Parts: sequence; C-alpha cells; structure tokens
Amino acid sequence: LLGILKAGGAYLPLDPTYPPERLRYMLGDADVKLLLTQAHLAPQLPATPAEVIRLDADWPAIAQQPNTNPTVATAPDSLAYVMYTSGSTGQPKGVCVVHRGVVRLVKGADYVSLSPAETMLQLAPITFDASTFEIWGALLNGASLVVMPPGAPALREIGETVRRHGVTTIWLTAGLFHLMVDERLADLVGVRQLLAGGDVLSPAHVRKARRALPGCRLINGYGPTENTTFTTCYPITDPDQFDGSVPIGRPIANTEVYVLDPNLQPVPVGAPGELYVGGAGLARGYLNRPDLTAERFIPNPFGEGRLYKTGDLARYLPTPDGAPHLEFLGRLDDQVKMRGFRVELGEVEAALAQHPAVAQTAVTLREEQPGHKQLVAYVVAHRGQTPTPDALRAFLGQKLPAYMVPAGFIQLDRLPLTANGKVDRHSLPAPASAQPERTHTVIQPRNRVEQTLAAIWADILGLPQVGIKDDFFDLGGDSLLALRLRAQTERHFQRELPFA
Repeated sequence: LLGILKAGGAYLPLDPTYPPERLRYMLGDADVKLLLTQAHLAPQLPATPAEVIRLDADWPAIAQQPNTNPTVATAPDSLAYVMYTSGSTGQPKGVCVVHRGVVRLVKGADYVSLSPAETMLQLAPITFDASTFEIWGALLNGASLVVMPPGAPALREIGETVRRHGVTTIWLTAGLFHLMVDERLADLVGVRQLLAGGDVLSPAHVRKARRALPGCRLINGYGPTENTTFTTCYPITDPDQFDGSVPIGRPIANTEVYVLDPNLQPVPVGAPGELYVGGAGLARGYLNRPDLTAERFIPNPFGEGRLYKTGDLARYLPTPDGAPHLEFLGRLDDQVKMRGFRVELGEVEAALAQHPAVAQTAVTLREEQPGHKQLVAYVVAHRGQTPTPDALRAFLGQKLPAYMVPAGFIQLDRLPLTANGKVDRHSLPAPASAQPERTHTVIQPRNRVEQTLAAIWADILGLPQVGIKDDFFDLGGDSLLALRLRAQTERHFQRELPFA
C-alpha cells in the first residue's frame, strides 16, 4: 500500500476468498493494469489482462529496479483507493476515496488521540474501510501498527495479541465488540481507546464495558465508506445516560452533517429525517457510475461542495450543553448491515434469481435471537422444481462473499405483496424454530465429549438438538457465532482449538 501511494497510484484491495466471478468483475470494472499478489494466491485469481507481480516469488526481478525516490505530485484530490461495497443493482460498486479524505480522518483528529505514544491493532481486512483508520491512523502519526495474521482470529488470539504487544487503541465491529465483552472482557483492560461501530451497539454491553474498563475511552463511531470511514463519533462517558440506543454523536473535524426532510429542509431537534454528510472526507463518487454519483452526491444547498445522501434515518437528541447528539434510527431503503459489512438486499436477490429453479425471491434481515442478525431468503420455485437449501447456498457461494449468503432458505408458494404490488417484507413468515431440514439422519452424541459439544452448539444456534454429522453453517451459523462457539468450547475443555 505504501509503495502504491508513493508511486502516485491508487489501490484496490481484493479479498482472495471472494468468488472468482466477483473478483473478475471488480478487476474489469476498475480496469486494473497491475495486480500485486503472492505466489500461493496467484492460482486462485481469475484470468485478467493485468500484469501480475508476485511480491514474494518475483523479488529477484524487483530488486533489479532503481531505488531512487519516485518523482510524483500527489494532490489532496488525487485518488487514494477504490473500495467496493454491495450494490442494489446486483453488482458491487466502487467508492473512490481521495487523499484529502484519509488525511482528514487521521490527522488533527478530535475524536481520538493519535500520536507516537499509541500502539494500534490492524484487525480489519484491507477490503474493509476500518483498515483506513487502523493503518493510516498509525503510520501517519508515528504510532506503532500491530498487524494480525491473515484469517479469522479467535477471541483468545485477539486478546493475546492486545496484551503481548501492549495495544492501546483498537477498533472493533459492533458484533465483535459484543463478543469480546461477553467472552474476553479482561483482555481489554490495558486498552486506552476502544472504538466500536459498523452497526448498532447494545447499551447493555456498553454499560458492562464502561464499568469494567474505567481507564479506557469508549467511542461509538458512525460513517459510510463514501465519507471515509468515520463521520460522527460519540464518546461514552456515562453508561447510564441512554436507554434505547447509543447515540452516534457529533461530526468529527472538517465534517458537516444535516438531518433533512424530503424537501432538503432541516428538521427540528427530536424529529426524524434523512442524514446528509459532507466536508473534507467526502469521496469523489462511484467508479464508472456517473448516474449513481449524481443521485447520491448532491450539490450542498447550504454552502460549497456536495453532500452525500446516506439513506440513514436519524434525529438530533437534546443535551444539557445545548449541542445535540445524533441518534441513528435505521435505513430508508433495503440496505442492511451484517457483521459490519453493508449488504444491499437487492444484490443478493439478483444473484439468487439467476438460479434456474428460482422464479421469484425476496431476502430480508431477521433477528430471531437478540443481537444475532441473519439473512433469510424466501424462494418461489418454478413449477415442478424444488431446489434444496444446500443447492441454493452452493450456487450463491459462487457469486457472493460468504457474509452475503443467507443463513436460511424458506420456500413459499407465492410472495406476499402490498396493495401497490411490491413485496410485503413485513408479512414474510419467520423461520421455523424447529430443527432445520436435513438431508441426512441425525446421529445423536455417543459419549460425554460429544454430548457437551452438541449442547454448546444447540445453545449458540438456538436449536433443540444437534447431531454429530451436522454442519455448523448449514444450521445457520456464521463467522460471529463461530467465534462464540470456539471461545465457549475452549473455555469448557481448557484446550486451544483451531477453527477447522
């Protein structure tokens, strides 16, 4: 990343676990000319006209290049990176972030202390915009950066890394924050600054963390990728000062926020409206999507520049000091958050509709267990066809990242509709709480170890029983539940276990 920016280029982070079809689309859409990878990853990449450089195996040739300082002129509005997020049209869209946005995020920050005295943990993958805060927040301020090894770390491994390297500043997704509070809160005792966000925080977990970590500054951060990671932040000082939800606070430095009605007029304190954001963090727009850029990045009716139409519903909450805080109230469209990632339900539906047995489909976000959100797909099959959940899951796995594949599939004779003919998502039935449909015979645990493991699985998955041949993800498991599963299993058996 340093080399790309120093050479005057912009980077496009790719996740090698993404389906080849998705990687191929991103490489083509961005017209990538140079692809940096490693020898063990190169065979997994789709065919591309880009020049491929393997940073390990090709090092002898790289070492023959000049070591003179490149002469480039990078301006504040030069492109720094393109980060793809879920798109409602069925394809991901690339957000074009400029250098000015990154500098505004981490230099002269008023929401967090960033200095050479800090040791920051890079826990987010570089395809996730939280990595912008982690990497450049450390390196542009002379702080130390601790990089977690690739792959999904266990909660224990996160805690051990924090303690071993003396991490002082850490960012966690809301879901991971909740898990650490539940399972490994003592591991965070030495942290001085803990930022959490990417989804709604649980007030109960915030109160527990605030009381157990008196020396830690706890901050709720909010912001879309289109405004470079953070837009508003809320320092949580009094854990009893809120009930229903944790506020998202006030705009960080060089940032503007407005809560507006459909006529782009400001709403009074306490009234809900759509959140519009602007200032130095604003992205250039969407790559190769001038129509969508014009739709979402509008001229600022209150001053210079543009505002980004977030699609988030918010309101101002009055405070004793007369400077209101913002409260997040939900979405105005079909975009949802899954484990910190944005998911456009329309993109999942478009992918599922390509299955030859699927006539109609609707996808929704359900929260049958408090704090555990899952995507559920409702499918109307073509006459005479009954696609199995396994087949649908495998089909989507070839097209979408794992976090976008629904945990459950429910077959319906027809989709419920509203009076104007749209899918009535509120009338879609809840997933049955009984055991999921299996294609194999349930084999009961045969000894005490298996009985204990099955009980832990059943408790975490919210199921009455689990057989020893059952697949965790087929039963509705996901990456966050897997972290909880691993933590509880290790604690019970006093053994360190790999995910596999």
